[in-house]
Amino acid sequence: MKFTTEKNEIVDALQMGASIAERRQTIPILANLRIVARDGKIEITATDLEIQIKTLTEVKKVVEEGEITVSARKMSELCRSLPDKEALEFDLNNGKLTVSSKNFHADFATISALDFPELEIKEETNSLSISSSALQRLLNKTAFCMASQDVRYYLNGLLVEYKGGEVNAVATDGHRLALATSPLDKTSPIDGERQILPRKAVLELSKILRQENEDIKITFGNSSLSIQDKNLDFSTKLIDGKFPDYEKVLPSGDPNSLEVSKESLQSALSRASVLSNEKYRGVRFALDKNTLKLTANNPEKESAEELLDVNYNGNPMEIGFNIGYLLDVLGTIETDNVELNFYGEESSCLIREPGNQAEVYVIMPMRL
Repeated sequence: MKFTTEKNEIVDALQMGASIAERRQTIPILANLRIVARDGKIEITATDLEIQIKTLTEVKKVVEEGEITVSARKMSELCRSLPDKEALEFDLNNGKLTVSSKNFHADFATISALDFPELEIKEETNSLSISSSALQRLLNKTAFCMASQDVRYYLNGLLVEYKGGEVNAVATDGHRLALATSPLDKTSPIDGERQILPRKAVLELSKILRQENEDIKITFGNSSLSIQDKNLDFSTKLIDGKFPDYEKVLPSGDPNSLEVSKESLQSALSRASVLSNEKYRGVRFALDKNTLKLTANNPEKESAEELLDVNYNGNPMEIGFNIGYLLDVLGTIETDNVELNFYGEESSCLIREPGNQAEVYVIMPMRL
């Protein structure tokens, strides 16, 4: 195998692969990228046996076709550190992959590509198209609510549901929930289909999807999902489990609504967090006509209190929340103001951008 390319042509594909290749592995080849040179293009594949990414890149010249696997971390870090537009030559000789440029030369150890495992979607059941930017937005707006190491393994992922001509993304860790909705093409044949994507797959996808309105194809199998974008094929196994009925978590009834400047609330919560209990990170909301009082304290008997001018005409109320959960939600809000809907001192709070029904966040109250 031998080919020439520029750093800029190959570095993104190497970095995508390195983020998926498993470093701490009992199977050494899973820490490697498979590099295939064929038909004037380079195909780079990485997998951890749960998710897989395959990218296709056109290069200057393929002198000799072939394939090999090489350390993902080392190859990615080396190419990233080289100057932009640096011309590179890759040459496989006697089991060593040599990478050389104008003033640089390195030899990499390799493992035969014959042993490289590949994920395949079996029993393809359905497919649909959605814009890359729409899917990326759904993931970005909800991923922060996923659990990370919950024994309820189905919470360590994100539900994608296709219903009524819409696609819903839902994540919850049992204390908070994020729901984002996007319309689907009306010709989509899918309705009622649900998958739970693993946490790592969601985080990687949200990074690699393009912020463009071009359509990508989503293909389903019984236990796996594949996303095909321009020169990119991403596959993941799905979490086999029953996701909670999230619609029951959404509070109902007539709320007491509060509207406040997002920046003012963020700043006040950040200040309150300094003197909140480090373990529970609680803040108390005291609501009255057009006034919100924030109070935080800790076991050292330190406390912080702040008054905010808000738009609120509901009943006086006191309710406690986790500061970190509130700040996470505010970090995803894009409008200048934020709307908080209260359904009682013992009920969850529903947060959204004013006038935006497509993205909602629910936070359970905490006793302080």
